[in-house]
Amino acid sequence: MKLSSQHRALYCYLILSVWIFLLVAGMYKYIGNEESISALKHTNNDIPIRSFSKNLKPDIKMRRIFKLCNPPEEISIGNEGLVHVNYSLEGILVFLRHGDRGPLAHVRNISSVNCAGDLFNTDSFDSDLHFRSYEYFLQNLSIPGKSPSFLPQFLGPFHGFPLIPPTSGECQLGQLTPVGVSQHLKTGHILKLVYGDRLGVGNGSLTSEDFAVYSTRYRRTFQSALSFLYSFLSSEDFQKVTLRESQSIAFCFNDCACPAAEKFRHRFSVESSEHFRSHPAVVKLVSTVAEIVFEIPDPALTSDPIALRDALLTYVCHGAQLPCIDGLSFNKSPQQICVRMEQVTGLFAYTEWEARQYVKSSNLKRYCLLRAYGLMRDVVSHMLRIISEKKPKLILYSGHDRTLQYLTTALGIVSDITSAPHYASRLVIEVYKNKEQHLASKQSKDGPIARDYFFRLVFNGRDLTNHIHFCKGSTSTAIHQAHKLNMTESPHNASNSQSWIKKQSLSYLCPIESIVRFLHDDYFLSFNATNFKDACAIHN
Repeated sequence: MKLSSQHRALYCYLILSVWIFLLVAGMYKYIGNEESISALKHTNNDIPIRSFSKNLKPDIKMRRIFKLCNPPEEISIGNEGLVHVNYSLEGILVFLRHGDRGPLAHVRNISSVNCAGDLFNTDSFDSDLHFRSYEYFLQNLSIPGKSPSFLPQFLGPFHGFPLIPPTSGECQLGQLTPVGVSQHLKTGHILKLVYGDRLGVGNGSLTSEDFAVYSTRYRRTFQSALSFLYSFLSSEDFQKVTLRESQSIAFCFNDCACPAAEKFRHRFSVESSEHFRSHPAVVKLVSTVAEIVFEIPDPALTSDPIALRDALLTYVCHGAQLPCIDGLSFNKSPQQICVRMEQVTGLFAYTEWEARQYVKSSNLKRYCLLRAYGLMRDVVSHMLRIISEKKPKLILYSGHDRTLQYLTTALGIVSDITSAPHYASRLVIEVYKNKEQHLASKQSKDGPIARDYFFRLVFNGRDLTNHIHFCKGSTSTAIHQAHKLNMTESPHNASNSQSWIKKQSLSYLCPIESIVRFLHDDYFLSFNATNFKDACAIHN
């Protein structure tokens, strides 16, 4: 009886211990999940905590914010170009968001922010070496009276634009920074490793007709395109390019005017405002922080979390101290009131949540469909030219975050990643020919040639082809025989790519016939229309 009683006591002790452990673990998880929400509630600025130090190790929430900065050393090869050897690369369409830039509105203490960052104090990606080489190249191009003969033809409508942003470190409103240049030097470098040989870059086979390069008429997109091309092309091929201007950030060309698009944009804006107002803690946070961050009072800015996020990136991405203003404490004594890091993480937690709501908005989907139509027509036109004429090999669109958002949303790819792309984001559409299938088609002379061609969509290194709504269930192929990259120039990138190949097993390919059919037959189904003009007509 005594032994049995001891066993019962031991069992009770063990059960109680397990119960306490589970209770503590559950509370820890709950606290961790609620931390971002609770940060929104603490908006009292009576403690003048002065920004953050780059020497501090950021927590997981701060690392998510830093990803929006996209430092050059973090840009690496993803699963671009990884397909079965039966498929030959015929051409690529590259969509870029401009690189790191200054704020779009006047913010406090801008003179204390070094927009060159640590670019010239780091060994990562040999940033100093690559940037200085590029700077020297451009300086030689622009020597008065000694400019090369190809330069006027190359610059086209951008003649007279500065080729490179100031390297002094001074932040300028909306202008590309040296870090933004370095981001696209790195992007061009890694994509050249993937696609260069397969497209014939540097082997003398390419002509001016193999390039179609578009940029919006902003310095930041023009300079981003220039730095990408310098790094992606050989010096010989660089001289064959002519830059073309897009009047719209949507690259809509001849299909821009659309009253209905503005109607859907307004409806989506109302939805976002309702989301915002339904979070009183966020409303208070944005109002409080905006009064500190923005120099010029503007009601539109003090109630716009997206504009505030953009302004805060100026400080976060360049390791600057968060702004402060002179104020009064509770006892009315003078003191500085500063933006705190928990306010930054709270704001970004909300904007991430808001971006995840976009997938539910039919108004956003319709707005993007109408805005992206002109670009979609241009994309399909270039694809068909690649099939019929074997050119161009490189089509580049240097644009903005909304450029990428319009296109991906129109294709049915809606996520917080594609809806709010970080600086220097890249979207690549790869056009492939099935060599075996094409040979069989030529011998039998049966069926349209387009059925032998496929495409992939890779966004910041991630294959999203199977997320396109008309490509779901698309062809998948093993990639264990993927094209081996010549990585002699960059052993670090080689190891990254090889480790990636070991992890992945499938590569998705979508028939080009699918995107042609979508554009011509299904694009306007949600508008109960068959063409752009009817879809753009406003119906009550």
